[in-house]
Amino acid sequence: MRHQASIGKVPPDNPPGHEDSWGVGWFDTSGQISLLRQVGSANTSAYFVFASEAASKGACVFLGHLRKASCGAVTSDNAHPVRIDPLEGKSGDSLLVIHNGTLKGELLNWVRSEGAAWGRSEARSDSDTVALAGWLASQIGSVSPEQRLTKLAGALRRLLVQAALEGDATRSYTAINLLIAAPEGLYALRQFSKNPDYYTLAARPLTEGGWVLASEPTDHEPGWEALTPGELVFYGTKDRTVQKEMVV
Repeated sequence: MRHQASIGKVPPDNPPGHEDSWGVGWFDTSGQISLLRQVGSANTSAYFVFASEAASKGACVFLGHLRKASCGAVTSDNAHPVRIDPLEGKSGDSLLVIHNGTLKGELLNWVRSEGAAWGRSEARSDSDTVALAGWLASQIGSVSPEQRLTKLAGALRRLLVQAALEGDATRSYTAINLLIAAPEGLYALRQFSKNPDYYTLAARPLTEGGWVLASEPTDHEPGWEALTPGELVFYGTKDRTVQKEMVV
């Protein structure tokens, strides 16, 4: 992951590098959450090495992200993963969110307006990802792990219906590629309006019942498969099942 900060794919006509900021977050086997983020390139950060080593010692669900900023200032608060608490100010149901792509125009305004109506402080962020994460928190609410897939799928359907009102999806978003970590597992969505060769998301089996997902393959092992656009996939940590729901 570290070297991808310099050599990872970028959108067409963009300069190389995902070096604005980086972040790692994880849940351990007891459901405790950890989050470490920093401005700058992971490729030159000694702190990134420490963070990765800490995660490797007990992570059950792990997220890592390298940011190439497109919306919002380059700050640690805007680095991914973004931590959200469905009941703002009360931890215990925390989730971690990574987003690749950009929300724009009326869709971004709608997300911010809806989030503000629910009292979410993230709605005031200059980052589309932070605003989106806060909106998702307002839609999911405090639910049991068994209900989370259904609630999340419903929220994403509503978001994409709103995006469709613009007619041309490229006016609403470039992509809504999401990885959402929870103690019970990882939720993943691949949805794009342009540049399908860049807005990729693929998965392969890593261990018996374990998976690795990435925006581009991180090794040359066989078994990498691209996620179906518009399909929300859940990879469970306890029963090791994979569940899917279409959201478009």
